[in-house]
Amino acid sequence: MRFWFSLSTLLFSVSFTLYGLNTLSMYDLNGRPGPGYFPLIIGVALVICTGINVFKDLKELRSNKAVKQDKALYQKDTIAVTVCIALLIFTLNSLGAIVSMIAFCLAFLSYFNKGKHLQNVAYSVAFPLGVFLLFDVWLQAGLPDGLLRLFY
Repeated sequence: MRFWFSLSTLLFSVSFTLYGLNTLSMYDLNGRPGPGYFPLIIGVALVICTGINVFKDLKELRSNKAVKQDKALYQKDTIAVTVCIALLIFTLNSLGAIVSMIAFCLAFLSYFNKGKHLQNVAYSVAFPLGVFLLFDVWLQAGLPDGLLRLFY
């Protein structure tokens, strides 16, 4: 199961990188770095990391040293991550990037980082604000406005 998950993340990483290269330009009209750099950097890093992971998992699978794990142990975690990511994707345009990312981080961290409420809220606010400052202010790439469109 672990090998197949690693292989699927590798395929997703390759798809993400190719999609970013084909749909986003590397330079804007002024010759400055454009919106294509971030997907390229993240995509290449993802391909390298997931490729290494697939290699290690395949090596472990072939050596038959892989210990049979309890499948139910990770099923709930996988479902929680899948639901959080799906909700983030489906709410980006309606709620806006900042509100969706805050909700995603809160839901994700409340499940995986139980009991650390102050830390979870701090991360859930700091990370989306950092993403907003990076993309909307510094790179001027724009993020979905959603609900924030009502206030300005």
